[in-house]
Amino acid sequence: MSSLSAADPRPLALPAETVRLVAVVLLCGFALFTQLDAVSNRLAVGPASPLALMIAGVPASAFLLLLSGGLPSCARGTDGARLILVLLLWMVVCWTLSEHRTEGYDYLVKISTAVLPALCLMLVADRPGHLLAIVWAMILAGAFASVVVILESRSGTRIFSTALAAVTADFEGVARSAGASDQNPTTAAQMLMTSVALALGLLFSGEKRFRLVLAGVVLVGAAALALMSARSAILGFGAGAGIVLLSLRKHKAFPLILVATGIAGAVGLMFAPPTLWERFAAIGDFGKDQTLFRRISYLRIGADLIGQSPIWGVGPGNFPLYYITDPYRWMPGRIPFPRELHNTYLDVMTELGVVGFALFATLLTHCFLQLRRALAGSPELARVTFAVLVALVALLVGCFFMPHKDMRYLWLLIALAIQCGRIRAGKIRVGERA
Repeated sequence: MSSLSAADPRPLALPAETVRLVAVVLLCGFALFTQLDAVSNRLAVGPASPLALMIAGVPASAFLLLLSGGLPSCARGTDGARLILVLLLWMVVCWTLSEHRTEGYDYLVKISTAVLPALCLMLVADRPGHLLAIVWAMILAGAFASVVVILESRSGTRIFSTALAAVTADFEGVARSAGASDQNPTTAAQMLMTSVALALGLLFSGEKRFRLVLAGVVLVGAAALALMSARSAILGFGAGAGIVLLSLRKHKAFPLILVATGIAGAVGLMFAPPTLWERFAAIGDFGKDQTLFRRISYLRIGADLIGQSPIWGVGPGNFPLYYITDPYRWMPGRIPFPRELHNTYLDVMTELGVVGFALFATLLTHCFLQLRRALAGSPELARVTFAVLVALVALLVGCFFMPHKDMRYLWLLIALAIQCGRIRAGKIRVGERA
């Protein structure tokens, strides 16, 4: 009669893989409800909303996976995870040196709900199929949000959103939809843009399954983005589409693709809502778009604060408190309410100093190097990688106009990019326990 020794890993194989599957499902739920947070809030029972349960469940399942012996090989090739952890550690250092520690602590808690699931993704998603499932969760969230935007724009009502930032935004008296999110419409539009960019990238990556679904998401999502009238999201989506066109430059039908793209763009412009035209026409017209004064003030105040504390910045979450202080009360367009710096890169440098900015820039560079490596991987991995590349470029362009260093979709894309490269490099043994 044979017996299994305590060192035999086989008894742990089934539970480890079961826990891994649960963790991936929870990550998909996190990706889904991050964009559909208004739906999650409607479904909440007290503080226990589906999104809150996902945020708690993802690290819990990763910890269970560790206990079940399912993580050994994930200890290798963790340069990206180390960069993220060092950046988080530097945030804590900056927080200890900041003036507004209470607000800074609240911000650290907020950003941890974005970064921790991303770190867990790098622990549990050990094969291209897992990454693809998370990408599809983001795409389906965007599809649902697009339908809500179209319905709200046609009816003039709010279906799911209840938060003040989501239901009060307008441009020249025209209400702007936040889709199925309780975030402000511009942030909601950038999450939707990320989903549509993922669908576009996957559609042109060589993916043969669900092509009609992907094409439908792109068309409906593009229409919803136009109705949301978020200039930054449309510019970001344009950058993502440019990456797709660039990837097709060697295709024998590339001239026809360019012509078709031009025709599609012209048709889209013909049917674009008047509000979108007016918002783009207002660029440079300070009399028509008063927010332009405020955006310039953000940049000027940020630059001034960098000069005051260039190494460690003013501390995470501290810029809004400096924004309303007396030294800046005469800045054009400034309002007497805390506001974030609407440029992710300058925001990082202002709150975390040049050291924090260097770490953030190094992390993004590492992501693109990993994506470049993974594009030469297996067909399935290459398809997921291309979709992530398109979406990451689109969102990073959008980051020039919004404060997104705590955006959950940004950190999900960063984790997906790093994981694509790790799988390609063999740091994770595909098909075996990670």
